Amino acid sequence: MLGNIVKDLTMKPNRREFLKLAGIMGAGAVLTLHTPAIKQIFAEAVGEEGVHVIWLQGSSDNGCTISLLQGAGTPVSPDLVDVIRAFRLSIDFHPTIMIPTGDQALKPLKDAAEGITPLDVLIVEGSVPEGNYCTVGEIDGTPVPFIDWVTTLGGNATYVVAVGTCAAFGGIPAAIPNPAKCKSVSEVLQKEVINIPGCPPHPDWMTLTLADVLSGNKLKLDSLGRPKAFFQDNIHTNCPLKRRYHDNGKYAEWPSDEGCLYRLGCKGKKTSGDCPVRLWNNGVSSCTTGYWNNEGAQVYPAGAPCIGCTEPEFPEKPFSPFYEKLPEKEK
Repeated sequence: MLGNIVKDLTMKPNRREFLKLAGIMGAGAVLTLHTPAIKQIFAEAVGEEGVHVIWLQGSSDNGCTISLLQGAGTPVSPDLVDVIRAFRLSIDFHPTIMIPTGDQALKPLKDAAEGITPLDVLIVEGSVPEGNYCTVGEIDGTPVPFIDWVTTLGGNATYVVAVGTCAAFGGIPAAIPNPAKCKSVSEVLQKEVINIPGCPPHPDWMTLTLADVLSGNKLKLDSLGRPKAFFQDNIHTNCPLKRRYHDNGKYAEWPSDEGCLYRLGCKGKKTSGDCPVRLWNNGVSSCTTGYWNNEGAQVYPAGAPCIGCTEPEFPEKPFSPFYEKLPEKEK
């Protein structure tokens, strides 16, 4: 039945039919589909007027943007160019990839802040410092604090997406002693924020969440505002090292050893994410695991314990020190 619906939709997709499909499958299932047909359905669902997106970058290392760009073009991740085309995104502002400078660059921010142009999605990368610890451009010669842009544009935006753990939960910039008094996006906005944590997030988490938002679906979020489709299980549950070694009581004592990485500080038991299933780097590996060949050998071992980068406490305890075993009470 579902196959016939998808086939019919590829012939003449529209928003109503797309939402019918989404209702049957559920938002989480729609997020897992990586076919040109579904991307076309998303495109038709958005409409002809385009979608206005502003991407701000605060206290961060640009790793989330790099992850998204590096994910483009792989069989695993929707191509970034295709996403822009398929969803007719008008990325009005993105400081890393945009070309304009000066007043021309700031015009989209001013227009969206003043309501001259609509703002469908505000994407924030990085945590939000207080005052002039981070500024974006100048108005009449006065630097504009990043927090002012976030609060003003966030209030005008239909959706707000916090990309990366710094934006979602504060992350490394907000760690003790936090001299710039950094906060998460949720702490400075009085509205729902979709959190896509990770240091950095998987490109699929970003592009597919954006796809679902723009299609008109009501995302299923967990108690921390994360899409349940990606964060409903912990790393340990789906880790191949669990089945292969942990369940058999075999643990690595040194990074080069064969075995489960729990004693080397792996925090997978307390960390949500589908990394071991989705995999990174064109489906090659995740932090804790590598590529397993047909003979069961780990061809490209990563061998790094999970450090818990999708959780709100990261990088503080119990996730640090990274290479110390979780206390028994935290297991």
